[in-house]
Amino acid sequence: MSKSILIVVLACMIGTAHAHYIHPAMKTKIAYTETIDCGSVSLTDIFRRARLWASQSAPDNKTLVDDKETGDFVTQGHVTIIVPRSDSNAGGIYKFAYVLAIECANRKYRASVANVEYQDGNGGRTVALDVFSQKAEHKAAAADLEGKLKEMLADLQANVRDYKAF
Repeated sequence: MSKSILIVVLACMIGTAHAHYIHPAMKTKIAYTETIDCGSVSLTDIFRRARLWASQSAPDNKTLVDDKETGDFVTQGHVTIIVPRSDSNAGGIYKFAYVLAIECANRKYRASVANVEYQDGNGGRTVALDVFSQKAEHKAAAADLEGKLKEMLADLQANVRDYKAF
């Protein structure tokens, strides 16, 4: 029952996102989403490739949903950004948590990165990305994070749609 509710909530969140668009102020919980057509690849193969990519690219990520029948795969992970010290920036190490949802259907998959939050090392509290990125000293970390999220989705695409068979 709870798995069904989670899938419905994720579907609603993903349905409100705009494809191929990073929201500058992150006003919604969806940070990035893209839909990729995989040609004549079956749902089972797309799902298998996505799950294989997730286990190889980030083995420490926590799997939240793994439903082969519906083609839904959701994982929670972390990204660490290191900003070097400069004259205009104090630098620092920033850790962000995110949720990656992959929906497979009709020879396509939709990947959405959502709930991106900065994890403050003091007390373990989290800060929403829109609040975090408002400070001028955090602009570099937010820009690096955007680049890493785009790289992650490009790598997913290379390993799912452009998968090289044996």
